Amino acid sequence: MAGASMTVDLQVDDYAAFTVYAHQQPELRARRWAGHKRFAAIMVVGMLVLMLAQSWKGGSVDWMAMLSTYGLATLVGLAVLGGLVLGYERLLPRLIRLNARKLVRQQPEGLFLGAHRLDFGPEGIDDSTGSASGRVPWEAVSRVDETADYLYVMLGGQQGVVVPKRGQSDATLAAVRQVLREHVARATLAG
Repeated sequence: MAGASMTVDLQVDDYAAFTVYAHQQPELRARRWAGHKRFAAIMVVGMLVLMLAQSWKGGSVDWMAMLSTYGLATLVGLAVLGGLVLGYERLLPRLIRLNARKLVRQQPEGLFLGAHRLDFGPEGIDDSTGSASGRVPWEAVSRVDETADYLYVMLGGQQGVVVPKRGQSDATLAAVRQVLREHVARATLAG
């Protein structure tokens, strides 16, 4: 089995694009939406407790007044919360990009940014720069996803190897895809 090699120029925006991609994956989206739903349930129950406490008058409650106020407060609260959640989900990619750019810029220049030689071989992916090198063994790779601009070698959750396709020949990309198919069971690749 032959390997494949490529040299890529990793830029801040490559890491930002990967971070946005990772946060849009179904499992992370589902966890975020579950958190939104939990908060809504806590809010509804909290408002009920608050309304009951305010309506309690020496052992009796004016149920009609309390329930109508509670219903209106719940509708308004859920509408406001829904607007905030939708705004947050729409704004989230921008926030993620900004944060990723900030974090990458804080790292030593030669470690993440610049030229990386990626060797896709029988043991894994070797990544070397002018000042550092490392290997991602195939056992650590959970899946590979291909987009129009990138190959994302996912290591689970929000970690992975970013492989920009810009500047690569079709032959190089085909060779890399072949190696990825041979070693990663969950590989969603072109061709």
